[in-house]
Amino acid sequence: MHTRSYAARRDTWPKTLAGWLAQMRDTSAALFWTGVALLVMSCFTLILLQTDTRLFQGVSVWLKPWKFQVSVGIYLLTLCVFLMGLPEAERRGFWVHTLARTAVFCGVFEVLYISWQGMLGLASHFNRSSEFYIAMYRLMGVGAALLTTSSLVLAAVIARSVRYRAAGVVKLGIVVGLVLTWVLGLGFGAYMSAQPTGHLVGALVTDTGGLPVVNWSRSAGDLRVPHFFGIHAMHFVPLAAWLVSLTRLKDTSARRLLWVFAAAYVALTVATFVQAGAGNPFVANSNNLETDKLAVLASHMARF
Repeated sequence: MHTRSYAARRDTWPKTLAGWLAQMRDTSAALFWTGVALLVMSCFTLILLQTDTRLFQGVSVWLKPWKFQVSVGIYLLTLCVFLMGLPEAERRGFWVHTLARTAVFCGVFEVLYISWQGMLGLASHFNRSSEFYIAMYRLMGVGAALLTTSSLVLAAVIARSVRYRAAGVVKLGIVVGLVLTWVLGLGFGAYMSAQPTGHLVGALVTDTGGLPVVNWSRSAGDLRVPHFFGIHAMHFVPLAAWLVSLTRLKDTSARRLLWVFAAAYVALTVATFVQAGAGNPFVANSNNLETDKLAVLASHMARF
């Protein structure tokens, strides 16, 4: 019995993990292998998190490198998954080729510099201690902007594709999610990076006692929260679209329901930005809140 042709096999989404990995590798080897390499790298960094006792701003020097290795790795692999839906000719087009290479280059640059600074026990973000670090911080900003803009380019390519493998509400969810990642993720990220005091609002510069894994502050406003929700719109909105597609609603009703979810998601993300800007934590730790505010007050009084 002969197996189906390669072209025929690409008409449907893979049914097994091996199938997904094989098609992702074929779709964009650069995105796939770089994403996998960053996730493997994060496993070794996780070991360093447990064995290296050095701290920076109250947490392990390896925490930020680990988070960026995971985050950028997942981002690149997600782009690769969405690219799988494009027909062969469109996947080999100029814009797709450019966005893949740009995303890989910028993502690797960000992760390597952050990991290097973490290894040295030095700040990568908000480091204005010398002309060199100021220049590197600006380069990181440019790299982050280009990396995030790749989601907008992919959204445009998918929206124009008449032969995209996912149709209806799922295709709409992918496009909307990618656009929101660019608008919200880049917008809140740019605002946060421009703050002279860093990502915390109304607290001392310390990340001690944050939420598990993400390490968001539990005693002050943390601008990383809206940035996180903005960046991950490319995951939450398409997931919602897929769940809506399972309800078997008519296309018009399904699209309307997805737009409601997208609007609610934007409202939630903006609300976390307002919350952080007011100096309030996403999830408060009442035991540390008053202590931290008193420490901030004492710090300001000491200047006089």
